[in-house]
Amino acid sequence: MEKLNPRLREARERNEREALAKMQDLEAQAPVDVVSILRDKSQSETRRADAAFVLGVTRLRAATEALIEALAEGQSGLSNACAHALGEIQSRRGARKLMRIVRGNYPSAARRDALYALWLLREKRAETLFIRISGALGTEDDFMRDMATEALGIANRRVLTQRAIRDRLFDPNVSVRYSALCACQGIALDGFSQFLREALIAKLSDPDKVNDDEVIAKLAAELLRGPLQ
Repeated sequence: MEKLNPRLREARERNEREALAKMQDLEAQAPVDVVSILRDKSQSETRRADAAFVLGVTRLRAATEALIEALAEGQSGLSNACAHALGEIQSRRGARKLMRIVRGNYPSAARRDALYALWLLREKRAETLFIRISGALGTEDDFMRDMATEALGIANRRVLTQRAIRDRLFDPNVSVRYSALCACQGIALDGFSQFLREALIAKLSDPDKVNDDEVIAKLAAELLRGPLQ
């Protein structure tokens, strides 16, 4: 049986209660009945997003394709709900479709949430896509680059990825620089390549901060002190 700490267990129980209430509102008898609501484009975005929430909480793997199809429509609230649901289900069966959405001519919300879903899935096949998006100054918006940069942390032991993280540590956008530091958090101190270690040392004198809690120099110092627990 999966063991959860008290906070996670409480959050899961809360989500399960909310999913049950949403199923009742949707007049569905079982999670599988919710899939047809998600696929019904005549339904409101709110009802379809509620359906996605239920499918995520119940971890219905059979709903993966329907969730990706709905995400691709690019309705902001719906696509985000679908991305979260895919992250909960943890099925990589549709990962290639998600990568095609990120690469393709889809609404910005669909591309953003497909990228987010790949990150939640820790999909290592998307590593080169994360690298490309993170460094696409002038062609991708900073939010997409920020998310892709932090997603590099899922496969950060490869030299190619560590080089990309190093480059983003000197990005003109401060939030992207901070995300590059966050991508380093899964690497033990003795796992840093020399060039990445040197970049982190350079960040000790970076005066910028995202907000009062997210200070670049402070996080760089924490990373260099030793392996994070």
